[in-house]
Formats: sequence, structure tokens, C-alpha cells
Amino acid sequence: MSECPLCIRSKLCHEKNYPYLIHEFKHSYFLLGEHQYYKGYSVLVAKDHYREMTDMPADVQVEFFQEMMITSKIVEKHYGPDKMNMCSLGNVVSHIHWHFFPRYHSDTDFKNPPWLQMHLFDSAKISPDAASSEIAEIKKTMKVLGVS
Repeated sequence: MSECPLCIRSKLCHEKNYPYLIHEFKHSYFLLGEHQYYKGYSVLVAKDHYREMTDMPADVQVEFFQEMMITSKIVEKHYGPDKMNMCSLGNVVSHIHWHFFPRYHSDTDFKNPPWLQMHLFDSAKISPDAASSEIAEIKKTMKVLGVS
């Protein structure tokens, strides 16, 4: 059985060896999405492997939820979307992670879930160099919001 891909990613983040890492919270890593089909797409990955939110200890649930809200606020402030889609499914990778899709009225299919465009995500891959520049800008927004 292969190791969980998000456990591997968490390990890389812990080692400061993941180019899409924006910020480390107490219980999670805030990452810029490796594709930017939806400008500002980000992911919040739990540091520890939990299959379901209900598997987390109650105190971790509360703090993780706060980290989710801070992440959403940062993405909203930085990108100014018309709507923020947040979701956690876990059908493909059963390690708690939340997707943040800033949505804009100019999106190809604004009224539908972003997953309907999933086949196009690879067409908008972002390089580590481009991600580095974007992350630097996001960190400026974080500073304005008092997130460190």
C-alpha cells in the first residue's frame, strides 16, 4: 500500500521543501494550488492524517476550523472574488484537506461547481517560480490582515 500523498506533502511542508507552501498554521498547511484554473485556488491540508473531521480531537476541530476561516479570509481579501467555494470531499485522498476556489462572475461556468471543470485544471499548472511570486504577494495581504 502506498503512503498517503497528503502525508507526503505535509512532510515536505514540515521540511520547508514544498514550493507551494504559503503558511504553516498549528494544525495545517496553507498551500497555493498547483493549478490556477480558478485564480487564487488554494488548499488547506491537515498536518496529521485524519480521514474525517470527526476523527480530530474536539480542540483540534475548533482550531482547524479557525485556520479554515483565516485561510478563506486571506484568499477573499487578496483575490476579491464574487463568491468563495470551499469544499472537502476526501473521496480520492482520504486525508482532511479543504479546497478554496475563488469564483468570479467572469468564470466560464460561474453557477456550477468547480469540479465540472476539473478536466481543464492541468491546462493551468503554475510553475514553482510563478508560485513563489504569487505567494510573496499573498504574504503581503496576510501581513495587512495581521496573520503571521
